[in-house]
Amino acid sequence: MNFAIKIGTFFLASVCLYSCYRDNQSSLYPKSSAPGSSGCDTSDVSFSGTVQPVFLQNCALSGCHASSSPTGGYVLDNYNGVRSVVLSGRLIGAIDHSAGYSAMPKDAAMLSDCDIAMIISWINKGAQND
Repeated sequence: MNFAIKIGTFFLASVCLYSCYRDNQSSLYPKSSAPGSSGCDTSDVSFSGTVQPVFLQNCALSGCHASSSPTGGYVLDNYNGVRSVVLSGRLIGAIDHSAGYSAMPKDAAMLSDCDIAMIISWINKGAQND
């Protein structure tokens, strides 16, 4: 094997090995909502402490989904109202802007990845009134 090919092979191998040296989940996927990553902890979520504040701040506003004037018939300022939307199967599709669902909050920024992950975690844990 001639010298130029040996040097080229060594250089290529060095570049390939070094390029993966510093890869880690937080730098590759900065918006990850896995527990403990990027400050989003989905391990201890509750309706009253986690989910309800998100809905009160973003959804249960006058003219939207408050008890006094529920748009689309959905009330999101209390547990029973949120639970009915969860059971309908429409909540996750709406908040993560899935195709075929009305994107919520309407005419506003999408909920943060962390808020969505916490709501999904609460639902997956049984959507309890806690």
